[in-house]
Amino acid sequence: MHPRDFSLDTMLRANALRLADREASLDGTQRLTWSELDQRVENLARWLLAKGIGPGDRVALLLTDGAPFVTALLACGRIGAIAVLLNWRLAPAEIAWIMGNAEPSLTFANPRFEHLLAEGEAGEVILVDEKHDPQGAFESIVNTDQPQQIAPTLAPDRPLYMMYTSGTTGRPKGCLQAGSAVATAALGMCTRRGWTHEERLLSVNPLFHVVGMQQVAAMIACGGTLVFAQRDDDPAAMLDLLHAEQCTTTSAFPQILMPWREHEPVRDGQMPLTNYTGGAGPGFDKLYTFIESEWDARVVGGYGQTEICGFATAIDYADMREHPRSIGWAMPHVEFAILDPDGNVLPPGEEGEICMRGPTVMLGYWRNEDATEAALGHGWLRSGDLGTMDEKGLVYLLGRSKELIKTGGENVYPAEVDAVFAAMPEVADAGCCGVPDKQWGEAVKAFVVLKPGETLTREEITARFKGQIAGYKRPRYIEFVDQLPRDMLGKLQRMELAQRPVTEDQAA
Repeated sequence: MHPRDFSLDTMLRANALRLADREASLDGTQRLTWSELDQRVENLARWLLAKGIGPGDRVALLLTDGAPFVTALLACGRIGAIAVLLNWRLAPAEIAWIMGNAEPSLTFANPRFEHLLAEGEAGEVILVDEKHDPQGAFESIVNTDQPQQIAPTLAPDRPLYMMYTSGTTGRPKGCLQAGSAVATAALGMCTRRGWTHEERLLSVNPLFHVVGMQQVAAMIACGGTLVFAQRDDDPAAMLDLLHAEQCTTTSAFPQILMPWREHEPVRDGQMPLTNYTGGAGPGFDKLYTFIESEWDARVVGGYGQTEICGFATAIDYADMREHPRSIGWAMPHVEFAILDPDGNVLPPGEEGEICMRGPTVMLGYWRNEDATEAALGHGWLRSGDLGTMDEKGLVYLLGRSKELIKTGGENVYPAEVDAVFAAMPEVADAGCCGVPDKQWGEAVKAFVVLKPGETLTREEITARFKGQIAGYKRPRYIEFVDQLPRDMLGKLQRMELAQRPVTEDQAA
């Protein structure tokens, strides 16, 4: 091991020694101690090396959340391979593009997602049964001692994973993160939350998403226990699991938490949850008030991005109420500034672009120099969000400058939706925007101009979208219009569209 190495793997090895017999994870019926998890990682890492996979090679993960996902990720880190974290909500065509871009040598896939690989080059595919079948290929590999020796020297800033984000051009970008960055962000979270090995995380956010990944990484950093909700669990089943396993923390989205109120969240006078991590800014009052008042759990909100390895700010709910629109103070590992378009730092109170720097900033976008330069060119990570910062370092979010639509915790860029409409022969013009949605925060609304003499129903449009784009990106509302508002250069005025009323008859 490199003398300057700092990664989740070094933390895992430390846990395997110090907390050897303590529970590391619960995944369905499978319970693993830290020493058992470490041995499974070692066996898989050696197996990968024997397959000819080494530093810099890509290994795709198309898996449900759980111990196999964590094992594969850590095994990649142990040998210097790059894990490509695939979003199983995407359509086959989207997965195929990512595979063509990442060029993985091997893919670990859950059988329920195998159909998503039909259109792309996935390399060798190893199916991973989520029921932990002892006769299955994956369980056989991780439970068998492998003779191959681990390479002794790896660069400390080697990439650990690629997490693909949506792009304004309609193509996703592979955000490349160093293992040291992931470990630093995890320690920052532990430091801010005061977590120890007594913590038990109810993990419900997808691990292809940075929120879920940072929470899991933090448990590895502090030696806590990972309790994975199962893919088919509904909110009631997740609440039952929380109580059965005495989970102390989670970062579940509101659409999971709100239904808990209907299923006796406090049982026998107890609610195991002692703290909750969520977003910051307006719109969280109803959720956070009942978490603190009814459950007596401490809420800490925050702001972050995939490119900064997760949450980069933190703010207690009391401070959130006192400072509306604030997203908090910088985490220990991040520095914030408000920059003008030329990269100059603006004084407190002036509006500009929220920018960050520090050891958790991404290495760049995979095979996309232009996008990397645009994001990091001034020496700061440019967030694309507008905001201000006061004299005390408290950051305020004013709005999204990149027209991003946030729906159920997922990012949707309008260009991705517009591109599907552009391929429809009946459509003369189309554009979309985000509109308020009670359940998901925002929903996609599309405005469609049909060519003269053409007809197209909302149902037909929805059918055309299936298989072309992920379900959460499809328009939930469609309004047929005679023309779209565009400026003299032809740019669509999406903010004007967003101000138009949403009616039930527009539902798609």
